[in-house]
Amino acid sequence: MFKFNFDVNEQDSSDSTESPFKKIKVDKEDIKDLEAEQKIDWYKAEEVKPNKELLNNMDLYELNAKELTIGNTEIRHLVAGFLLEDIKTNNDVDSKDIKQSEESHTDLIAGVYEGGAKIWECTDDLLLYLAKEYVEANWKNKLVLDLGCGSGLLGIYALKNGATVDFQDYNKDVLEKITIPNVLLNCEDGLEDDVKMDLLQTKNKFYAGDWMHFAELAENHKKYDIILTSETIYNIENQQKLLDTLRKRLQPDGNILIAAKSHYFGVGGGLEQFVEVVKAGKIFHSQQLWQADENLKRGIIELKFQ
Repeated sequence: MFKFNFDVNEQDSSDSTESPFKKIKVDKEDIKDLEAEQKIDWYKAEEVKPNKELLNNMDLYELNAKELTIGNTEIRHLVAGFLLEDIKTNNDVDSKDIKQSEESHTDLIAGVYEGGAKIWECTDDLLLYLAKEYVEANWKNKLVLDLGCGSGLLGIYALKNGATVDFQDYNKDVLEKITIPNVLLNCEDGLEDDVKMDLLQTKNKFYAGDWMHFAELAENHKKYDIILTSETIYNIENQQKLLDTLRKRLQPDGNILIAAKSHYFGVGGGLEQFVEVVKAGKIFHSQQLWQADENLKRGIIELKFQ
């Protein structure tokens, strides 16, 4: 089993001799309280088309981008702090979900916002794992889905290593303000703007909305060889919906890589708990690929059809 060794500053009182994943007890009433004890009106799915107006902002994107080196792959992405500050200070109706989360000082508003504007720890874990364990041949001629993509770094990594990639996030404004600009920043150097836009509009698809509705929207499209997802299992009430979506959108011989924490405080989900849900469903076989040895327990699992 592959292991990374890097520091995480968060503290945990767990004994280092215990199981890699913390035992979890979850009270479903807590989840009901989180969702205000009422039915959530989840956003319907839609395909989001890149807009040529993006090209007018390229100079601004270039000035506020940073580089991330993952193995031999360079990824450029917008700085979250710049984006969030710009959205907060401008009355942009197209960014209402991100703005509401920032004004509410929360990364999760059930049915409204799912934390896509920030890059979470497990995304870094999965990127590093891919750089170590996947070679270019793993990506060639593969159709990949970055599910719950947020900044889109997982999909961009696969894209830059030869895959064709679709991106999905719950929030349309995350796709328009963050994901699509990041993909644009990683187009091959020297391409004319019109060529970049043509590539965005023809080689990638971007989907917003709830997973269940996304699976219905894309049911007649080609299924994915690889699905990458990070920090998407935190809400127990959405886990079966996630698994149903993975089942519907994965090729029979495909595989899914999921990176997550062992426990998400305040919302109840966690990696070990999720694995038990997978086992109970008898659809996928799960395999642990990597675990963090730090106090903040994190891991990566692979799912394949049984």
